[in-house]
Amino acid sequence: MAIAAIAGGVALASIGCSSDSDSADSTHGESVTITHALGETTVKGVPERIVVLDGQWLDAALALGVTPVAYSDVVSKMTGTPAPWEPESLKDVKTINSGGDMVEQTVSFNPDLILAPGYGIDKAQYEKLSQVAPTIPALSTSEVSSWTDQVTALGKVLHKESAATKVIDDINGRIDAIAAQNPGIKGKTFLTSYLASPTQLMVLVDAKDGSSELFTRLGMTLPPKLVEGAGGNSRISLSPERLADLNSDLLVATATPEMQTLFKDLPGYPGLPSVSKNSLAFLDVLTGTALNLPTPLNLPYILDKLEPAIVNAGK
Repeated sequence: MAIAAIAGGVALASIGCSSDSDSADSTHGESVTITHALGETTVKGVPERIVVLDGQWLDAALALGVTPVAYSDVVSKMTGTPAPWEPESLKDVKTINSGGDMVEQTVSFNPDLILAPGYGIDKAQYEKLSQVAPTIPALSTSEVSSWTDQVTALGKVLHKESAATKVIDDINGRIDAIAAQNPGIKGKTFLTSYLASPTQLMVLVDAKDGSSELFTRLGMTLPPKLVEGAGGNSRISLSPERLADLNSDLLVATATPEMQTLFKDLPGYPGLPSVSKNSLAFLDVLTGTALNLPTPLNLPYILDKLEPAIVNAGK
């Protein structure tokens, strides 16, 4: 939820991948076309110099054994802390300066593929980047992308389809194991929130958003009342006085230590179902931002933090 202020929607499209071969061992000469939120991108051969301008795409590449020549990571930038799930090898990779000209910096690395974010990039910027090298932005209009869709698409592009399937199966296998061991989770409600300031409580209310994927796979649902009152928005801003509206079996709250104290002092806190069930999980800003931008690298880290609360929510 920490990224809600900068995450923005883009033009409607659905993920679609096509290649000249269904084999995961495609040859270097074949091309792959990815349908995304801003159109279609065709990539010929296997990219070797990838510039990544988005943290989710970054982890998708790393999970497939590919290190970019340069990258930008919003999680590290927003928190000022290196992400603990990133490999040591990334420390030697050049970073893109968010304060500089993104296109100019990208050109300097002579990329043959650019992986761009869905937020902070419009059609004009996308077209400028596309003139430099094939560019893949967000795959859909959701504020947060589906990590499985990203891994699948990038597996196609890199001709690593078998590896992509294994990455997805390994993560989903752990999620499915939690669900199987705790059958009471199915049908329970969840909410993720971010206390951005003493007057702003951000809440996710879109089950199709990429940051809901973990919970919906567990068989959980969003509270209908909040969803119905959201007017089609993915995220809503509540005044802290409406804390009691966070009426869910599982509640994940991202807050700084100071905001966490304020959260606990808000009217209605003792009456929350998640408080009485011990299924309220407080996350620091780094972990909460990662939850809002799930990837195959950060999900195991996040699950370690959330599993106790998830288990209690299912009781």
